[in-house]
Amino acid sequence: MKKYDVIIIGGGHAGVEAATAAARMGARTAIFTLSRANLGELSCNPSIGGIGKTHLVREIDALDGVMALAADKASIGYRTLNSSKGAAVQGLRAQLDRALYKKAVGDTIAKYDIDVIEGEVTDIENLPARAIVITTGTFLNGLLHTGKEQTVGGRIDEPAATKLSKSLARLGFKLKRLKTGTPARLDANSINWNVLEPQEDDWNGEFFSYATKKVFNKTRPCFPTATNARTHEIIHHAAPTAPLFSGQITGIGARYCPSIEDKVIRFPHHATHHVFLEPEGLKNDVIYPNGLSTSLPKDVQEEFLHSIKGLEKVKVLRHGYAVEYDAIDARELLPTLASRFHPYLFFAGQINGTSGYEEAAAQGIIAGVNAATYALGKAPLILDRTEAFIGVLIDDITTLGADEPYRMFTARSEYRLSLRPDNADRRLTEKGAAAGVVRSARLEAFKNRKPTAREQEIEKNYKGYLKRQSAEIELYKREAALTLPATLDYKKIPGLTLEAASKLSLAKPLSIAQAAKIPGVTPAALVALLKYARKP
Repeated sequence: MKKYDVIIIGGGHAGVEAATAAARMGARTAIFTLSRANLGELSCNPSIGGIGKTHLVREIDALDGVMALAADKASIGYRTLNSSKGAAVQGLRAQLDRALYKKAVGDTIAKYDIDVIEGEVTDIENLPARAIVITTGTFLNGLLHTGKEQTVGGRIDEPAATKLSKSLARLGFKLKRLKTGTPARLDANSINWNVLEPQEDDWNGEFFSYATKKVFNKTRPCFPTATNARTHEIIHHAAPTAPLFSGQITGIGARYCPSIEDKVIRFPHHATHHVFLEPEGLKNDVIYPNGLSTSLPKDVQEEFLHSIKGLEKVKVLRHGYAVEYDAIDARELLPTLASRFHPYLFFAGQINGTSGYEEAAAQGIIAGVNAATYALGKAPLILDRTEAFIGVLIDDITTLGADEPYRMFTARSEYRLSLRPDNADRRLTEKGAAAGVVRSARLEAFKNRKPTAREQEIEKNYKGYLKRQSAEIELYKREAALTLPATLDYKKIPGLTLEAASKLSLAKPLSIAQAAKIPGVTPAALVALLKYARKP
């Protein structure tokens, strides 16, 4: 096998962004995937964006990434979420055609000098590359659950990466089990659409990519429905057969995206739960019932589906399932997403304990850039939490870790008034160009782009708030400038309790600002750290 500067393991959203970013940096790049045909696969919901997630997509686009433009090319309907609130907390969401999204991603990769290699990587240490980015998604030791049925796999009908976990363990990584899930897929022709109303259109005319100037496809609406007392009765009765409650599943799932059985059991006071029937494309008859993720037995799935308005005679094309997979502790990573102990290894996506396409892609672009800078001997690109939601995400997971799959929300950023979707290119494009990841044509387009009337209006509305937030950001940067060595022995710092020293030793913060966010690190402990950091 020929030698590369950067090898990417995994062809999901993180892998695609990592590979294309490394290639834009001038690195000789290869991507290993179990299936070339599945590059750019939307493995769960057929949509991109949402509250907090739109910020990530716009920032990826500002760094010349793939996701935003591919989503615009595949969109079959947009919605603006939180439209009644301020621009800083609004979110654009696009319903996508799965086939069109995959095509857009595949066409983009084909324009790059990237070798796509089919096959399973079993041993990291023998790969012929200066830097390696691991983006295995749910495939790392993946195990699928539907009732008592268990199948080894990363997705339905796709194999798992079963040997790579052992290679990581040999290198000293501590692996943990996490869990996600997906709902059944339904036949559109068997749904009683006459009793349902389409979701009202609510879109402000904006796109994900600054380069998009038009709508590419016809629209296809989503249809809301809901669970009811009968649905909940069926699920309550079947709860003992649910892998989530029987002990069959040990991995921890996302709190903010629970399965329907988890919602029914945990929130008994809710009489109904929202369900959105989402089309998976313009040329197929597959419907994704958003809100009904489940790993209940197949017969139970069909029974509770038939209890829902509009689905009384629905035909199930594929049953829902849960998937457990291995992940690392992201506190073992630097802000570059490189391993603290193996600097040639970079990690992005669900292996770091995050959930969601957008979170994976955001990490992928940073890991790809920094793998290339490591391989080529250049300065890394680090985004801190004052300048990007990507910086918030990376700072959160590398400082605090993720006991459950991490999902981005606007509330996670204390500087969200400054880090709005409308100004992502003004915040990041020139910085990305200086690092080498933004190409000259994209930089030129940014320089020639005139702010829209809405962006002038947003800046005016936020002017007073931004002035105050600017002062907060300056304070944060002063704290961040007070660095802490990774090898610091906290037990030797006067004034630190044993508990604080233990928590700091585990998290290994690189600055006072990072230390301040660690649960259990008290103001008194921070004073002790400040005294240490300010010593000449």
